[in-house]
Amino acid sequence: MQTDAPKSELFPVPVWRCRSKDCKAWIREELTSSPSPECPLCNEGMIRSIKHLPKLVKKHKAVKKKKPEESWVH
Repeated sequence: MQTDAPKSELFPVPVWRCRSKDCKAWIREELTSSPSPECPLCNEGMIRSIKHLPKLVKKHKAVKKKKPEESWVH
């Protein structure tokens, strides 16, 4: 069975992966909140690595904060 869906182009992406051989967890480096994260699944340390992944596409635009209305000032 052949599909006509195009394959996503893959790019080298820096990631953190779990040190444990039994754990398959990893996270994109750009999404971590710590300079040396712990594995969210097993709490082991993580090491830097590279994975070939599609580009991350943001689905929504940032919302601009409106200036407060000054209708209360006369």
